[in-house]
Amino acid sequence: MRKALILAIACIFALSTLAFAAAKSKVAIVKGTPHEVIGDSWEFSMFDFRKRWETTWTPKSEKEIEKMVRKAIDLAGGFPVKKGDEVMIKVNLVQDGWFVFSLESQRARWTNTPMRDAKWFNHQMQSILTDGRIARAVALICKEKGAKKVTIVSGPNAGHAHAYFLVYGYVDMAKKLNRAMDQWTHKGGWLELYDVSDSVADGTWKYYKPKRRGLHGLSQYPLPNKWVNADVRISIGKMKTHDNAGVSLTLKNVGIGIPPVRLVGAIKLGLPHDKTQWVVADVNSIAPIDYAIVDAIWAVEGWGAFYGEPVSMDLIIAGKDAVAVDATGTRVMGLQPSHYGVIRACADSGLGTWKAEEIEVVGDSLASVMRQFDIGAIRGVGLYHTGPTAW
Repeated sequence: MRKALILAIACIFALSTLAFAAAKSKVAIVKGTPHEVIGDSWEFSMFDFRKRWETTWTPKSEKEIEKMVRKAIDLAGGFPVKKGDEVMIKVNLVQDGWFVFSLESQRARWTNTPMRDAKWFNHQMQSILTDGRIARAVALICKEKGAKKVTIVSGPNAGHAHAYFLVYGYVDMAKKLNRAMDQWTHKGGWLELYDVSDSVADGTWKYYKPKRRGLHGLSQYPLPNKWVNADVRISIGKMKTHDNAGVSLTLKNVGIGIPPVRLVGAIKLGLPHDKTQWVVADVNSIAPIDYAIVDAIWAVEGWGAFYGEPVSMDLIIAGKDAVAVDATGTRVMGLQPSHYGVIRACADSGLGTWKAEEIEVVGDSLASVMRQFDIGAIRGVGLYHTGPTAW
């Protein structure tokens, strides 16, 4: 009798341990090598006026980054795409090169130092934009899983996403994968490119109310129906420090990126910047991210997103739980996710977990890739920032 009782207790303990392990959110970290292929073969021709301001990369780097993405998704598991799905992939193409150029010109005047060279600009642009090679790999995986339609979507804080799709290599990339896509409208075939403001032009947006309790940024949000009604929503965010949110990864990529600039205004001023954490949680509660990927090939530290400095990381971070993915990305930056409202508010809304004990990191270890990011000033200026949602 006693042996049976001990055995029963042992079985219950083992099952509870397995259940706890199974309940953990799995996040994969994949480090790519060599850097010369992964990080230094993407080129934005900003100062070569013989070209059309085009972004190019090598076929070898395209294949290596595809391997990284596939490995991360295989390790993390839970990829949600199935046959017949319509998939939206949110990328971050936030601004154009001239804006970044003007900020560097301003920094040089403030500090009485020379402007940085073309190589620095190349790395800076790569650090603030979602790499088209990653979007390509994710689109291919979706197609292999049977997706009927894959749409790569962006919502810049100013300007037009279709122009950014052209200069940042997305149009050339998409045309190679899908010959049926029109060169100018970016429609047709299985893979399309979409600006969230297209929904304003064709009237396919409406107001949606947050599906979460507690404080809100706004009582309702103008969002594209295509995003809300998609079968699967994937966010490919950058790894950046941010002057307002503190950090910017996959949750903010959606929460701030999806409301169209044609409705909420330039630099998304219609979204209350002093309530960024609630805005991000609200929008994500309406249409949650089904899969999250952090592009950390290059990242931003310092006064991000635009005054910061590029940091070479050569990483992909992926998982089904977007909050856990962002929390892990924040820890890779040497920062604490509990300090940032955009992460905490989403976790408090039931969208995932930020707690280390509830996250299983697979692939490369956190300790092996962690780097302490500077969250301070514009280099040499001394204007420090703390976002209103950095606690």
